[in-house]
Amino acid sequence: MYKVLKYSCLILLCTQALLLAAQGGYVKTIPLNEGGKPVKINTLYKNPQGLIYVGAVNGLYIFDGTPNFKKITLPDSVAGAAVSAVFQAKDNRLWAGFENGKIASGYGEQWQLYTPEEGTPQVAVTCFVQDAAGQIWFGTNGEGIYYMANNHLYNIDEADGLSDKNIHALTLAANGDVLAATDQGINICKVNGQQKTIKVITTAQGLPDNLVTCIVPDGKQGFWIGLQDAGYCYYNHSNQQFSASSTGWTHGQVNGLQASGGALWVATQSNGLFRQPIAAAFTNPHKPVVSFTAPVAAFVIDNEGNTWCSSGNNMVRTSGERLQLYAPLDAAQFANTHALLADAAQNIWLGSNQGIIKYSPATGKYQKINLAGLGNSNVITTLYQDPTGTIWIGTMGKGVFLLDPTTGSYRQLQQLPGPANRSILFIGGKGNEAFISSLEGPLLATLLPSKNQYGFSDYGSIATIGSSYVYNIFKDSKGRVWFASFGKGLTMLQDGKYKTFNKAQGLPSDIVYGVTEDKKGDIWFSTGDAGICRYDGTKFTTYGMAQGLSNLEISGIKTDALGRIVVAHKTGLNILDPQTNTIGYIGSALGINQVNTDDLGCLVQGADGAIFFSTPSGVAKYQAVPDLALKPITMIESVKLLLEEIGPGPHGAFKYDEDNFTFHFNGLYYSDPEQVQYQYRLVGFNNDWVSTKNTDAPFPKLPPGKYTFRVRSSLNGNFSNAMEAQYSFVIKQPFWKTWWFIILSVLVATALLYWYIKSRETNLKNVERLRQEKIQFQFEVLRNQVNPHFLFNSFNTLITIIEENPKAAVDYVEQLSDFFRNIVNYRDKDVIALEEEIDLLQTYYYLQQQRYGNSLQLTINLSAKEASEIFIPPLTLQLLMENAVKHNAVSKESLLNIAISVNAQGYVVVQNNINPTLRKAVGAGMGLQNIVNRYGLLSHKQVQINNTGKEFIVQLPILKK
Repeated sequence: MYKVLKYSCLILLCTQALLLAAQGGYVKTIPLNEGGKPVKINTLYKNPQGLIYVGAVNGLYIFDGTPNFKKITLPDSVAGAAVSAVFQAKDNRLWAGFENGKIASGYGEQWQLYTPEEGTPQVAVTCFVQDAAGQIWFGTNGEGIYYMANNHLYNIDEADGLSDKNIHALTLAANGDVLAATDQGINICKVNGQQKTIKVITTAQGLPDNLVTCIVPDGKQGFWIGLQDAGYCYYNHSNQQFSASSTGWTHGQVNGLQASGGALWVATQSNGLFRQPIAAAFTNPHKPVVSFTAPVAAFVIDNEGNTWCSSGNNMVRTSGERLQLYAPLDAAQFANTHALLADAAQNIWLGSNQGIIKYSPATGKYQKINLAGLGNSNVITTLYQDPTGTIWIGTMGKGVFLLDPTTGSYRQLQQLPGPANRSILFIGGKGNEAFISSLEGPLLATLLPSKNQYGFSDYGSIATIGSSYVYNIFKDSKGRVWFASFGKGLTMLQDGKYKTFNKAQGLPSDIVYGVTEDKKGDIWFSTGDAGICRYDGTKFTTYGMAQGLSNLEISGIKTDALGRIVVAHKTGLNILDPQTNTIGYIGSALGINQVNTDDLGCLVQGADGAIFFSTPSGVAKYQAVPDLALKPITMIESVKLLLEEIGPGPHGAFKYDEDNFTFHFNGLYYSDPEQVQYQYRLVGFNNDWVSTKNTDAPFPKLPPGKYTFRVRSSLNGNFSNAMEAQYSFVIKQPFWKTWWFIILSVLVATALLYWYIKSRETNLKNVERLRQEKIQFQFEVLRNQVNPHFLFNSFNTLITIIEENPKAAVDYVEQLSDFFRNIVNYRDKDVIALEEEIDLLQTYYYLQQQRYGNSLQLTINLSAKEASEIFIPPLTLQLLMENAVKHNAVSKESLLNIAISVNAQGYVVVQNNINPTLRKAVGAGMGLQNIVNRYGLLSHKQVQINNTGKEFIVQLPILKK
């Protein structure tokens, strides 16, 4: 019924899908194939964001931990060429070097060849680095070093002092030096303008081997140096001293080095990947632990601490420093193991039905210790090592045994109060105090000054604690003692007083299995059915599956060396950061197929803070490693506009018809990429989060506006602390919808409306004025023509004609009648054809000629076409002739000649000679002014009047109907 009371349990035996190596991490292999054929991997590169690039014999790939390698489209001239080096510059542009010497750069699907006027190398490009000034350097296999400056390419070779032209690696020192690994030692390079300075370090300066294969900075002042024959060494650039030389190295050429946490990883050409504690690298570097034995061409460590190695066409992953198979077991041993202990000497002790098994990681050997007084029917429930080194063995029904790990001697502890054959549930301790929990009640054991002498006291009655099933006793930093019980919750002892917490006080469950404390002093405990809980002194905060836990079947809870909470459950480990509440997961994807949750003693912590737990594959070790990601790293890999790659940055503004966007994103989590889930939204378009497993988000036909694309990723559906990536952009309004255009349009429309109103008003005024002018003109004509002088002269002429020629008199009357009839007919028209005006003028000329005879002459120099196509205000010519007769003497001695013609400037010209009269005619001047005004309304040209003293000339603008 209860976990620790199970004398035997049924365990499902799982076949392992992953390869395991002795004392190494869990191993997984992902092959790179194309068209069903294997593709050899040349190089690996992890960019600053954590994305891994794979340079292969047929091109460049993006690798996200899944079998789906994404091939990058390169320029045609290098498409399918072998990639030998990859590097990302500070501006996020990626650089790729090829075995044929060509170089390309770009991002996403936008790539271009690097084509300096000096040309690129004719040999393989082997490595890149960017100096402090931002200049790109690259090494070659036979042409030395090149660097780019001012759009030119410059070479450093043996003529400049380089020791060898075969460059295997380049790296940048803190002081700006560029370090080059060559076949003839380390070359320290500086460039100042045109001056190149090279300093060579070889075996003469302490380098163990002249052929240097790799140089890796340690993040301080030093570098790890990989060698062809002598393994590796450590180089301090500040004092140019070497240390940690791997004397006696027998594992072949080193192809890569990387420090992670407390370990140094060494990749070799022929013997695989090795792991060496950094402390041991300086003291005993020739005995590394093999992680796996396949040849390694290159390797990187991802953001979660996994190592990825290229071996042939395979990407091989180990779980890195944080998770190791520490003591391999078979399934039967796993089923019988009920307690673990990691002693001060780093040995693993396993308690089972048959006794004690000791495993030594240094030798890889097991030693079985039989306890004669125990018997095979009893279960070892718990193991503990006190400060003296003595191992305490708790049993079910046989009390406590004390074991000397050095001599192997043991004895049953007889000094326990009450029955000696207690059923022990838990033994733990702090300092010189040991805490014992049994079905008969909890005890406190105190180490006395005399060796193997202890003082004992009861912690209180079962009634006081609340339950006889106390699974954990924990003393926190404030001296409080916590009792985790089955069915009665959590009891705290402080200053001699007991206080019980259960559901009534806000505890999520009355079943508590484990207790631990974080660095802040908050108490954490695991429950039987409600996840884990945090107590900050005032309130309880529960973390279940909704908050990111992967499983609620929890076997234990510990605080790792970094202060993070480690929760062991049926399917693996959850790692919780108390500062951020971020929860990571280590499970089946890293080889943990099953964790022993039936025995609470199978989750223990070593003296160095490492946490050990039992799995079907053996005892696994979790080691806290700083700066490792607990959650996916969200990144926007590419942005496409109208299906064309524009890259993830910089953000910008786009035209109104550039409205079709597709975002490709990724949540990098190489430990288990299949578990990554996403949420995204486009702020400004839709503020609701969209949940998906896909890594693309299309947005077609976006209206103009400001947008921010936000995406976040999670392992467990809890996005409250998920890492987020953003891309902000603007789609501009079409110019006719912009504020300035709208304002301008309003202003223009207002101006046009104002102009229209004013023009209409002016036109109306002009029309009215024209009407007035027309009426005035008609009035003037009528007045002039019907005035007594005109009538008197006309009647006198008629009387004279009647007496002399009655028939001519009749004609005269008819012409006079036609003249007045035409005046009446034309008075309402604005313009008439010139030929009609001439007919009217001929009638008026006839009437005047009867009076003046040949002394008045009219000459018309117009063609029939001009007379029909030109228009004129009615009675204009008649008025001009009338003015000419009025203001000039007309007699046989003073002939008056009036001529009408059209000039080349577009005017009808009316001119007459000037015959001054003895008495100047008096007039109002309304006739000519009326003509000028009427033409001002009908034409943009003005009437031109010119008096030369000899001629009076009036030029009338030609009007077209």
